[in-house]
Amino acid sequence: MAEYITRHLQAGTAATLTYADLTASTSGGTPGTVKVPTGANRITKIIATASAESTVVVDVGNVFVIKLSGKALMTGDQEIVVGSLLSQEDGTSVGITIDSRPATVIPVSIGVRGGSELMISGAYGGTDTGTQNFSVTLEFSASGGRLTNYFTRLDSMTQAQQAFSPVETTAGNATSTIAIPPGASKITKLIAAVTLNAAAVVTGANYVVKLSGSGMTEQEIVVSSTQYEAGAGTTTDTFVAIRPPVVIPVDIDVSGGNNLFIDAAYIGTDPGTPFIGVTVEVV
Repeated sequence: MAEYITRHLQAGTAATLTYADLTASTSGGTPGTVKVPTGANRITKIIATASAESTVVVDVGNVFVIKLSGKALMTGDQEIVVGSLLSQEDGTSVGITIDSRPATVIPVSIGVRGGSELMISGAYGGTDTGTQNFSVTLEFSASGGRLTNYFTRLDSMTQAQQAFSPVETTAGNATSTIAIPPGASKITKLIAAVTLNAAAVVTGANYVVKLSGSGMTEQEIVVSSTQYEAGAGTTTDTFVAIRPPVVIPVDIDVSGGNNLFIDAAYIGTDPGTPFIGVTVEVV
């Protein structure tokens, strides 16, 4: 039988690329850390939602990331993109915007130690939207098979079209290369989110992620697209949307102990400064 534990962050005010802990329970208490159920040895599913709280700052874009950390994790911290937000406006606000989406559900196989504790944290990249909400449920169970590891990088895309640029910033605002764990041999999943950030007036673009490094063959994968067209005339075009990430199963050979590099490019009209987040699942 699986067991489910949930934590929340309500109206977090952290700056961009700064983690804040999810310490609240649904009933209003603050239990803080998550104690892994006795007998469980895996997190087998992550269920997550993220949104902006109250009125969203206009003409911004965010990519939301969660982090699992603590002594309960057998292979160290895990960071995963769970969604994105877009807010664009043409003219002066006169109306309302309503949007909803289901939770992001990601099957995982993260090794944990029963009875030990872990912390769930949330961060966002892009432009400051004011305050943010995070809710995360972890599914714990006893399971076999290989352990999965998750590495995430984010960055603005300010380059011209058909030009790759590094995606190398962590959600904790550091620049670092991804080191493939010793013994790992595959990238098995690509999780990506792209959002516009102060978009140009009329644009359309398709986005490609490139994975490269020693001990692997360079790979390019299409992950997303964006379209933006401001309303004509004097009426307001206000748009706020939250989106789940794209989750793409892949089968890419890698060599443990080597570095992995992520780059991204776009094809189409210059979209201004889109923001991208990419997670790789490594086994």
